Amino acid sequence: MRTNWRLGTWWGVPISAHWTVLLGLPWFYYQTRSVTGTAISFAGFLFLLVVHELGHAAVAMWRQVEVERIRLLFLHGVCVHEEPYYEEDDVLIAWGGVAAQFVVLLIALGVDLLLTMLALTAPLAVWLLLGVLIKTNLFLIIFNLIPIPPLDGAKAWRALPMLREWVATTRWGARLGRRSAERERARNQKLEAKSERITAEIIEKLKKGKSDV
Repeated sequence: MRTNWRLGTWWGVPISAHWTVLLGLPWFYYQTRSVTGTAISFAGFLFLLVVHELGHAAVAMWRQVEVERIRLLFLHGVCVHEEPYYEEDDVLIAWGGVAAQFVVLLIALGVDLLLTMLALTAPLAVWLLLGVLIKTNLFLIIFNLIPIPPLDGAKAWRALPMLREWVATTRWGARLGRRSAERERARNQKLEAKSERITAEIIEKLKKGKSDV
């Protein structure tokens, strides 16, 4: 039994689909209760999977990381590429997929808003497709950003400590660091002054106690 189907190539990168992508068919049929609606919704779903992986591949090529192949699975896919030399390249590639989906989401939201504002009558197929490109798209973005391998979130969220390091090296970050150091120094001086005052009071009481005796 065949488990993979060759869909084509993109800039020399072979693209295939695993049989698990077909698990989307019963889900969309449950939602639409229509064979035609299922076909339209599934086409939009497959389009999102392709866009996501092409986003990874595009960023990898931009960072001069060789891409070997793309494989589509249910709810996510795999963009196989060589191991990046720099960690920031690995993080950027991880964000490439959801970034491409986000562009599609913005376009779909714009079309949906335009149709609603102009009160235009669109075919049911358009609304079904927009539903997938907005709701299903948003779900896939959130799902792929879960910080668990092999999902993108396992690498994508490494951008946060890298961003903190970058901010710390900038002029603004250095200024914040100096202000924080000044506040810490002032706080320590206050604590030292208070400690000296308490110590002096204790010594004074001890001296007074001895003189009374």
